[in-house]
Amino acid sequence: MKPSAHKLICMLFVYLAIPNSVSAAVTHYQTPLEQAKWNFSGDVFHCQLQHKIQGFGQLTLKALPGEALKLQLDTDWLSLNNTQSQAQVVASPWQFHQQKAQHSTQLWWLGRSASSQDNINPFLEGLDQGLSWQVNITSDNGAMYQINASTINTKTVVNQFRHCRQALLPKPFSYVRRIDFQFDTGSSQLNANQDQDLNAIVRYVLADNSIKEILVDGHADAVGEHLANLVLSKERADEVASRLVELGLNSRMIQVRNHGARAPKASNNNDKGRLYNRRVTVRLVKASTRVAQTATGDKRNVTQ
Repeated sequence: MKPSAHKLICMLFVYLAIPNSVSAAVTHYQTPLEQAKWNFSGDVFHCQLQHKIQGFGQLTLKALPGEALKLQLDTDWLSLNNTQSQAQVVASPWQFHQQKAQHSTQLWWLGRSASSQDNINPFLEGLDQGLSWQVNITSDNGAMYQINASTINTKTVVNQFRHCRQALLPKPFSYVRRIDFQFDTGSSQLNANQDQDLNAIVRYVLADNSIKEILVDGHADAVGEHLANLVLSKERADEVASRLVELGLNSRMIQVRNHGARAPKASNNNDKGRLYNRRVTVRLVKASTRVAQTATGDKRNVTQ
């Protein structure tokens, strides 16, 4: 054989071997089918599905009040930062007719956790259809890993998760803990658009036994006489408190106060500022919040 032909054959052999060597460098993780399990847990505050990946970590699908679905991968030992990995919905091994990925998203890494809230609903639908979840990871040192979720007995937990999502509170505590309701000039009437927030407050308080007090503070802008603004701010606070009681809250939990124009939130020199000042602020106080006595005799909030 001529040297040039021999060299060409060797080069061809190396070229063909490269994809195989790359493929062999990928470490696969998947829980065996006989040990695979999807766990559901949930209440009005959260819903989640969890699947343990043997030797690697776990995949979690989360639903929280007022938020988009979240897909999260937590690892037992791998830690990455400022990088992305592709998570996708793919055909299960027995679904030969579906070769392409059905859907994908990018997981952002922060330490030993990677997550995404970018259009995650197809991952839930994929579980219902018997499709698998797959995550492809390249570490900082170039090592590659492929994580596969075993889709076994998923229909029951998917239905549980869906029912749980329907029963979730409309908003989390971070939203309802303090809400301002704005009013028109000279008015103490709530508008229909504010019912959504009022309902969110009521539903949260009825669900969370740690809420011990609801503070309702009425305010007015600086237009008009001081006494008139004081009365108007009380009418506004009373209106909000009455609406909360109508929706189901115990009046004994509600403390109503009025401040007139004494505590502006913004400047009273323009329309936008005056709108912010014509408000009723509703605050939820948890049992962990207590009032302590300072050395001067003044009361202050120790924890909020």
